[in-house]
Amino acid sequence: MNPRRYFATLVLFAGLAAFVLPVSFAHDGHHPDAPNPSPNATVSQEVGYANVTIAYGRPGVKGREGKIWGELVKFGADPRPWSAGANGNAVITFEEDVKINGNDLAAGSYGLLVSAGEDTWTFIFSKNDKRLGIMSYKEDNDALRVEAKVEKAEAQEWLSYEFEKTGELTATVNIHWENVSAGFTIEAKDHRTEDKK
Repeated sequence: MNPRRYFATLVLFAGLAAFVLPVSFAHDGHHPDAPNPSPNATVSQEVGYANVTIAYGRPGVKGREGKIWGELVKFGADPRPWSAGANGNAVITFEEDVKINGNDLAAGSYGLLVSAGEDTWTFIFSKNDKRLGIMSYKEDNDALRVEAKVEKAEAQEWLSYEFEKTGELTATVNIHWENVSAGFTIEAKDHRTEDKK
């Protein structure tokens, strides 16, 4: 290869790397190897015969006590619901058909969003299951909406989703962050009764 062309190519790639790498890998805007300020997490639970999995980002309170609900997380869904986490909306996946708070929901993946209120939340299961689906949220994509009462809870720095098994075929899922918690119930089909039909 021509030495001049080789050198020009190196300079070009070095310039591109200097421009692209900080944008791609910097998490805090100051340091390229800083950890993600809202680390991603996945939690899964077998409910009945199949798994339910939630992928989400975990924001921290970080000194914003009393400024999360109604301020950082706006009440209502204007212009769009809350992403129910960080780094895009949470995504919940059901390996089999289930009931959510008694309502049928088909197996598959859904964007999980919340229209938050001071006393009541509306959990939204969107057919747009992309992590950045929140940016193009449309009510027409809602597969299901269920309401949940907001409960006072012990202080918790990092947002978490928690499963609590309540029976062979049932479980509850709660979001817990700062000093509140809210959730919904999952009920799986009983294959034993299906076999008898």
